[in-house]
Amino acid sequence: MNTLPPAAPSDATVFDSPLPLLVLDFDGTICLGDGPVHAYAEAAARRLPAPTGRTLLKALDRFLNDDTDERRYPDGYAAVAGLFGPQLQADQLNAAFTESRQRLAAGEVAISAPPRLAGFLDGLAGRALRVVVTNAPASGVNESLHALGLGGHIDAVRADAGKPAGFSELLPQMLRNRAPHRLLSVGDIWENDLRLPYEAGCATAYIDRHKHPSGPCTLRGPDFPSLYSAIQAWAENPEGFQEHHTTTDPHRIVAGYANHD
Repeated sequence: MNTLPPAAPSDATVFDSPLPLLVLDFDGTICLGDGPVHAYAEAAARRLPAPTGRTLLKALDRFLNDDTDERRYPDGYAAVAGLFGPQLQADQLNAAFTESRQRLAAGEVAISAPPRLAGFLDGLAGRALRVVVTNAPASGVNESLHALGLGGHIDAVRADAGKPAGFSELLPQMLRNRAPHRLLSVGDIWENDLRLPYEAGCATAYIDRHKHPSGPCTLRGPDFPSLYSAIQAWAENPEGFQEHHTTTDPHRIVAGYANHD
């Protein structure tokens, strides 16, 4: 589903612009906080016997607080699905997720934006298109963007994107009028947010909150603000950026910049 800020053009028109295209994930990238994950888990727990729900909520807390060596889940949402999924029917888990997004849309869940993100995005206006591509449903995303003070700094939103497979259809649209290096995809789950853009030759920026092993990426950092200056450099000169920042093995990426030793 495509949703857009008020008075914004359709995303087809946005993609036809010659400007570089910055693709932003939503949850875990520009919308921070474990509140939405907790809301999802709490809704799932209410569908289970109380002792089982409490045990699984504690396991989730250990994951979110990095109190476990178990890193098999790429993020909190996957952890909820992995922990609660075996105990619930698929429709029950889906209902729990929907309930949590309704709470998010209603402003009942605590969220925050990365520090200085609005100013960073404002500085890209006229230099790069700022497009949110998320698997989350539109309900909750638009409301959250405005609550976070980002509504006026985003050019288009593609919700229900179905990443990673959804990129197979979306990337050709995005790259129709631009070379791959003029698209940079930012996200916190390599498989969902970066793999297909990387394979298409695009620039990629990986936010590695949980220190997960990942595939190759152009930029890597522990949080979004650590990548701002490099993304600004890309927006100013994607061709020059490509020459100096080759997509490389994650073990050779230091402090958010590709290491060319």
